Amino acid sequence: MMYYADHHGFPIVKFIDTPGAYAELKSEELGQGEAIANNLRTMFGLKVPILSIVVGEGGSGGALAIGCDNEMLMLENAVFYVASPDACAALL
Repeated sequence: MMYYADHHGFPIVKFIDTPGAYAELKSEELGQGEAIANNLRTMFGLKVPILSIVVGEGGSGGALAIGCDNEMLMLENAVFYVASPDACAALL
């Protein structure tokens, strides 16, 4: 979809509401980090404007993977953070 939008000159609008990526070894074994990196690399190469709107929760690598943009807006009660409290607790 992103390549299609870029090819035709359509702006990309994304709505973010995710608790983020799982902080587990199994997730990394299944390629979660690589998927996030590939998505970021793709978005960095696009020529069209990208707008992200955080409508709820934007956490961790899950939000980072879709939060690469030219402009980010957040609703009044939305949150965007590096790691959720649950993920921080799992790391300890």
